[in-house]
Amino acid sequence: MDRGERLKLVIIWHMHQPIFRNGLTEEYELPWVFLHGIKDYYDMALHAVKFEGLKLTFNLTPSLLEQLNDYSSGTANCKFLRLMRKPVGSLREEEKKWLLRFFFSGSISLMLEPLRTYYRQFLNLGGYDAEAEFIRRVSNQDFLNIEVLFLLSWCGPCLREKSEVISKMIRKEGVFSQDEKERLLEELEGVMAKIIPLYAELARAKRAQVTTTPYYHPILPLLLKPDCARQALPKVKLPALHIGFKDDARLQVEKAIEAYRKFFGETPSGFWPAEGGISEEALELLREAGIRWCASDESVLFNSLSYRKGTREPLYRVYSFKGNINVLFRDRELSDLVGFTYKSWKPEEAVEDFLSKLRRIHENYKNPVVVVALDGENCWEFYADNGYRFRELLYGRLTEEEWIETVFPEDLKPSERIDRIVAGSWINGNFSTWIGEEEKNRAWELLGFTKFQLEKSRHSENYPKAKEKLLIAEGSDWFWWFGRKCCFEFLEDFDRLFRSNLVKVYRLLGMRTPEELFMPISQVKKRRISLPAGYIHPTIDGEVTSYFEWLNAGKVDFLEPLTVEGSFYMRTAYYGYDEEGNLFLRIDGDWERLKGVDFYLVVELTGERKVSIPVYPLKGKLTGCEGECALHRTVEVRIPANCLEGMQGSRVGFSVKLFVEGRLVEEAPFLSHAVIDLSRSFQNEWMV
Repeated sequence: MDRGERLKLVIIWHMHQPIFRNGLTEEYELPWVFLHGIKDYYDMALHAVKFEGLKLTFNLTPSLLEQLNDYSSGTANCKFLRLMRKPVGSLREEEKKWLLRFFFSGSISLMLEPLRTYYRQFLNLGGYDAEAEFIRRVSNQDFLNIEVLFLLSWCGPCLREKSEVISKMIRKEGVFSQDEKERLLEELEGVMAKIIPLYAELARAKRAQVTTTPYYHPILPLLLKPDCARQALPKVKLPALHIGFKDDARLQVEKAIEAYRKFFGETPSGFWPAEGGISEEALELLREAGIRWCASDESVLFNSLSYRKGTREPLYRVYSFKGNINVLFRDRELSDLVGFTYKSWKPEEAVEDFLSKLRRIHENYKNPVVVVALDGENCWEFYADNGYRFRELLYGRLTEEEWIETVFPEDLKPSERIDRIVAGSWINGNFSTWIGEEEKNRAWELLGFTKFQLEKSRHSENYPKAKEKLLIAEGSDWFWWFGRKCCFEFLEDFDRLFRSNLVKVYRLLGMRTPEELFMPISQVKKRRISLPAGYIHPTIDGEVTSYFEWLNAGKVDFLEPLTVEGSFYMRTAYYGYDEEGNLFLRIDGDWERLKGVDFYLVVELTGERKVSIPVYPLKGKLTGCEGECALHRTVEVRIPANCLEGMQGSRVGFSVKLFVEGRLVEEAPFLSHAVIDLSRSFQNEWMV
């Protein structure tokens, strides 16, 4: 029922990066602040300027602001930019290999494929450990072209439209010179200098509200009381800690408020706690620091309420915790639709679906306040045109619809009181992503022992510097990536950066560094793509009928960055071909979960042309191809050679899309296409 009231909508774009400086060398080892700066941070603010009456909240963490400030002032000791400035001919082989780790790290279909020269070089590299071979084969001119095209692929659409230098280079997409590369770098460094002032101007003009987070993005509840993790997960195994972090928690909050004043000239009214993590102790600490509101996830709310009565109505209220600090709770469904689902939809359909869900809330509940909160940078590279069209349509509709009012969190008044909070985060309402697994606990123990040694040396003149390194190591990102289920291309870098800050503590204090800090914490290897070893001739029956059937096949592991094994249907693909050029695929996954559900797959192969082949395992057929497929314990597919004309004898991009009830629900690999090699002949090879 439409009661004539307006639905109040809070949109929080959370912007965050951990400190990517090595604690020992003070060198920025990963370029993600710079790259997301030119793709997301500048574009998100510039896009918001276009819409009069739209109220958005941008949460900028102090650790991000500090790094943006380094880049904007030219003081960032950034390895990536230093190597990018060098003429290609003066780069050593190991420097080229280091750069190659980043050059093809974006979305293949959305960032690389539109730049055809760039995409062809990606196929030449291949999807396996071929860096040394690639460097020997590619000319200095081609490498220079890749450098420039990589930077252009990370330029956001608003930036492309605004910068004549960038738009001209994109139109050219040809042979570039060292002078052109240097001109592009100069243009992009100028953009970095505009980011913080642009957000400050939006805040002054009341076009946006800027909020923040404890300084280095630590999970406040775990610093205050690590065993609070047992409130949501009573059986979680905790690390062996002999010292607390309460003083650090307070310092992280105080430093964040100080940094906010430095950049924006006032005290922040609200915080987005790192990972949406709150507890009663954390809320009390924020209140004591003068923070008037914060936000978390719906799962924390529902864990905390003693009642629910089968309705989501409690979610759409603003709460006062013990009458002291206001707490908002995000709608996880709406937030995750933007973060993970709408990327595959047509923008018009996605916006219409989003508004229809808001309309349903508006009709079913009285005076609803809806909070949508998610990362403001990570999802957009999986949207066409970096999400520009989706946001353009969404922002436009939100300013046009009279029954919706976008609001700032600080303007909301509480309608309910809540006196009990079960500590948790925006991931499943608990802290298992950051504590409980062996590697995560090991990191906490190393952190705790280092703090114990640090606090014994409070008299040292280097204590403040050493304390700062410890605070950096308390950030949530390090613990996120540790654990046996995580597979991440840059995991070794995160591991090393975490330990480098702890090592620096000991060196500043003149203490012997424990040997454990020189040993990697993570034992997980990066995702592997292996090559076929010979022709294969599998029987297409959905079963691995013998050990030898797929023995010579190549392999693509679908579980890669940001993926957790239990969350995805498709896990591994095997591929190979026979003497006639017929392509065989085997896709392993949790197909039992789809029992009784209508689903199909689309296999996409991309080289000089793109081939999309719908595969219907339940019907045993392919569309547009006289091939065959079968489903039992696995999915097996045969794609005839005549459907692959021009692809045999080459490397091609490979991905698989899963549609359930007609809707795209999964793409594998999750973050990029793989490259499979169809180029090798095995006619003269034999094996015993």
